Amino acid sequence: MDARSEQDVNWQIGKIRNLVIVFLFWMTVYYLWEPYQRGYLIQPWFIFSFIIIYSFHPLMIWLSQHRRAFVALVFALLAFSYGYDLLAVLHPDDPLFRLEPQYRLWTWLLFYLTGQLLCDPLINDWMERKKVARGAVIALPFIYLFTWFYEQHFFFALFKADRNAFILTGSQIYLLVVVLVIAASQVRFRRNVAVKETILATISKTMTGVYILHYSVFHLLTALIPITSLATKLTLIAVTFAASVLLSRVILASGWLKKVITL
Repeated sequence: MDARSEQDVNWQIGKIRNLVIVFLFWMTVYYLWEPYQRGYLIQPWFIFSFIIIYSFHPLMIWLSQHRRAFVALVFALLAFSYGYDLLAVLHPDDPLFRLEPQYRLWTWLLFYLTGQLLCDPLINDWMERKKVARGAVIALPFIYLFTWFYEQHFFFALFKADRNAFILTGSQIYLLVVVLVIAASQVRFRRNVAVKETILATISKTMTGVYILHYSVFHLLTALIPITSLATKLTLIAVTFAASVLLSRVILASGWLKKVITL
């Protein structure tokens, strides 16, 4: 989202403008065309997070050049996120802790800043060590169980309502996501590397579009094909992803339409 050598004020304004255009366009579609379902991207809290990131991007650059301050900020934000989420559960009647999880923007900033921090050369070199990746793989099942029990205990009502599924809008999945990234950092292609990397690069360009379209694609597919088994559900998820990627590629091919599907 910010991979560019020159990131001046004009770059910031351009990014925020593109973000607003995409958001307003798809919100208009949402209100005028009932079948369209909003995904994560077309939500006010997600847009606010992006605007904050782009508005304070000079600070992000400064932090990337001062590792200790960066690490301290990430840990402080992590402690605050966990603390607020727990207090919100323990004191549900306190007005100070009634902010809905998705509007706790510091959680999304925490994930973004952590991603930036992991790109630091020193930390990246540390992640490249086989022992670190191996340790992350070994720790994954234990962290998964911790996250599952944590949510079951502290988010019991939501946990039961969502059929024992993970609640993906809080700080509780932070550790799981970070360890997954570290474990995946050692994954390498051994055959047909150029072809596979080209395919991944092509798909990655469509991810904004996939974020915007996949809810609607899945909604339309389930209207045509009722989900009667786990196999059907998994098949529809795979078809939804493939169809969303293809639709995004078609839209990106248009000089005008790509403006409403690209940040």
